[in-house]
Amino acid sequence: MEEKKYALRIPRAIATGIVLEAVEKFGLVLDQEKPTGDDAFDMSTGLPTKDYVPVMLLKGDSPEILMAAKEYIYKKHEEWVDSLEDTRKMRREQILRKIKK
Repeated sequence: MEEKKYALRIPRAIATGIVLEAVEKFGLVLDQEKPTGDDAFDMSTGLPTKDYVPVMLLKGDSPEILMAAKEYIYKKHEEWVDSLEDTRKMRREQILRKIKK
């Protein structure tokens, strides 16, 4: 009997490095969603339309592992966004110090 595979869509806004880290940590397979004709490609030329980026899919054998990976990814993404704001604030302060001199 063939094992059932489960898939989880990852939003485009999540950094690829975080997703790859989760794939390695949880032993998942990374794939991409197959594009539908109207969304992704111009039917007359066969070229991608605008800025089409396929959605990443995580595939695994268990929904529990996928949910754990999802929580891990979202937590890491939130930490990354928080540190990004701190980095911007620090950089702004550096620039202001240089301007004041």
